[in-house]
Amino acid sequence: MAKKLYVMSPAEKEILRVGQDDPNMILGYFVRRPGAEVGFQLDHNFTEKGAWQVDMCLASQTFMVSITGIGAGKTLGVGMAATYHGIVTPDFKFLNVARESWQSALMHTAILEQANGTLLEELIVNSPTRPYPKIVLEYLLDGQVIRSTLEFMSIGEKGEATNVFSWRGDWINVDEAGLIDELAGVVGNLSTRGTGVTPTGRAYIGRLSLTSNPWENPDLWILYDLAVADPIDSIAFNVDTKDNQNITEKQIKQIMKLIPEGVDKDRFLTSKRPEGAGNYFSKETVSKCESTMLSDMYKARYAEEKDKDKQDRIPVIIQSAPHLGVWRLQMPPKEGRIYFVIGDPGIGRAPSRNAPCLMVFDVTDCPMSPATMVAFWWGDGGNSITPFVTNLIEWIDLYKPIFAGVDNTGPQKNTAELINLDYIWNKGKSIGSITGLDFSGPRKYSYLVATRLSMESGMILWPSFCYGIGSQCRNYDPTLDKSASAKLAQDTVATLSMAAFAIRAQYGIIEGSDDGDGEDARSGNDPPRYPRDRNASRTERIGQGRPPV
Repeated sequence: MAKKLYVMSPAEKEILRVGQDDPNMILGYFVRRPGAEVGFQLDHNFTEKGAWQVDMCLASQTFMVSITGIGAGKTLGVGMAATYHGIVTPDFKFLNVARESWQSALMHTAILEQANGTLLEELIVNSPTRPYPKIVLEYLLDGQVIRSTLEFMSIGEKGEATNVFSWRGDWINVDEAGLIDELAGVVGNLSTRGTGVTPTGRAYIGRLSLTSNPWENPDLWILYDLAVADPIDSIAFNVDTKDNQNITEKQIKQIMKLIPEGVDKDRFLTSKRPEGAGNYFSKETVSKCESTMLSDMYKARYAEEKDKDKQDRIPVIIQSAPHLGVWRLQMPPKEGRIYFVIGDPGIGRAPSRNAPCLMVFDVTDCPMSPATMVAFWWGDGGNSITPFVTNLIEWIDLYKPIFAGVDNTGPQKNTAELINLDYIWNKGKSIGSITGLDFSGPRKYSYLVATRLSMESGMILWPSFCYGIGSQCRNYDPTLDKSASAKLAQDTVATLSMAAFAIRAQYGIIEGSDDGDGEDARSGNDPPRYPRDRNASRTERIGQGRPPV
């Protein structure tokens, strides 16, 4: 027999109205046991500095990353925040996913424990555990049925969240995100699940959140950096265990026993970043290359152009996403300027590994002035190389570069030759051919050293709103990027490194590089260096370095 729906009284209707902006008013009323003076409260008994649950619950930003110490209230906090939205928002849909189904089900259990013996229990009309845990909230308000669902799943056998591709809703939370190996790919897959509208026509909120203890997962910290860097669309929380004064020393000791041996256990109390961050490209070095001036100039140009007649105009493009920052940038080329186009082919979706990436640099004044990024694409290959090739050829036609190079590493070997065959040779392009670049083995370190030298000397700049580039650089560790099976996302680092090496080689900045075996690191896959007349003008020297058409 179906459970009779709870009918909201006029007084409760007023509580729902007034509590729209106060989750603790709603939860305090509906999640209060008989005899208790106060019901459930987000941030209850947290330090003022460490209170985060209410801010997370009410955040207007659609991308959230919460990295907390053990026992900092992430599972229950997110679960009760979702419950609040389920009570006040008609047709609200929430999904909690984790690497393992049991991990996701912990939130289901925690919500039901809080609901036991309270009015919330009256609003829950169903809470099955099969085929997966679910909580259905329903009640009557002015004769209308208000219904919401909270669902709890694993990310699927392949760990790519493909099993939730048919799901759409308001809020997806990735629980204990740091335990997911392919986290960037999961986030990319889930980021499309918040689009669409409810049956009644309300647009879904489109919120995506990650909660985790401070595991040493590069993707987790890259995404955290992205959230910190983009406060308009994203929000980040870093919470210490001691900020939650509800947890006892005994409880902390019990939880600490579950942390694997060999791990810095103190980090799981402070929620601090693992020491590996910034160990190759220092934070200071990366920050030097992230130009806020470029961002401001490009945004001003975009605002200037967006309302003009687009006919016969090369568009200014700035496209962004909360979990990526600006992922597509295009500034129109200028007459007389000199450009390099560099790309890393891929068929995945940013920010995961194997996402396609393209960069265009204005190198006109190198080496006297920095190489400046004027175009950037870090996109979605859709399991095909075609989007990469299409964008590459489009920008070769648009910018007419003197040099174009693509990664020819591993499974991408011969990519340059195939593109040349179909799109470049005998097609009247500004370049005679695309150069294959080898970002692998000992040669990779030559590229990385060139990048670090270029960055430290201020020879390369990109707009600061392309957050993904700086985040990957700060989290890059070559020891975690040793093979095609490596899981460290590095597509923007690889593209930037190939660009830095090619530019330094083109302009004679690299006099020779040793790969550690006493051999010159240059090969047939590296950009050519052309002889220069040191007495010639800068323009003449660049002309001497131009590959034959």
